[in-house]
Amino acid sequence: MRKNLQSYRQVDVNSSVLTADPHVIISMLYTGIFDALAIAKGGIERKDLELKAKSLSKAINILQSLQYSLDFDSRPEISNNLNDFYQICINKLTQASTNLSISEIDETIELMMPLADAWRNIPESDKQEGLDLLSKKQAS
Repeated sequence: MRKNLQSYRQVDVNSSVLTADPHVIISMLYTGIFDALAIAKGGIERKDLELKAKSLSKAINILQSLQYSLDFDSRPEISNNLNDFYQICINKLTQASTNLSISEIDETIELMMPLADAWRNIPESDKQEGLDLLSKKQAS
């Protein structure tokens, strides 16, 4: 039963990604990071090192994906700042993994939460402006 539920969730996520705009995808990535970090904390608390490693690796992989998706040509200052921010988070999670430190995971969550909240609260007009710029860039 649990395996069926996991399969259903994966199909649901895959379907959502295929139909989502870039703003929604980034929001989903932030949610994925927070979910992975919650699971990693549980792994540390239960001394399940395999679960901890798998979950922190997932969060780090998502952060790296966010780094790779930055558009350094359009907005180099913002992209550089976000790249540095994501790298700080990756470094903290690497340390958390090595030190089995829940507090470093919590610090990373505290750092990321305002950015994730700000992303989710971008006004619709700004989202549309971003989509328009992306369309123009892709057409070039």
